[in-house]
Amino acid sequence: MSLLVENTPSGCRLRIDGEMTVACAANLRDEILAALSSRDGAEIEVDLSGVSEIDSAGLQLMLQLKRRCGPRLRLVNHSQAVLQILDLSNAAAHFGDPVVIPSKEKACP
Repeated sequence: MSLLVENTPSGCRLRIDGEMTVACAANLRDEILAALSSRDGAEIEVDLSGVSEIDSAGLQLMLQLKRRCGPRLRLVNHSQAVLQILDLSNAAAHFGDPVVIPSKEKACP
């Protein structure tokens, strides 16, 4: 798991790469909270395209971030793993971010 923090004109962008599982959720939470500590009121964009695996601990972390940051938090570029857990938990609407579901091409019979 790695976290890349970039400054943007309106706030910051966090890019998470690797796992968001129980094994690393506490460390990731601490890194994210440290990155956000000096950005009160700033827009926060979390790029989830590099998330390779996510479990309920990762989902809880996303929920905690949403509760802490409110509408200034945007989740973008959802990986397939993130889309699956949002679908399984029926939590996509809670975040209020557009979720782009890739189309699956169907083979003709």
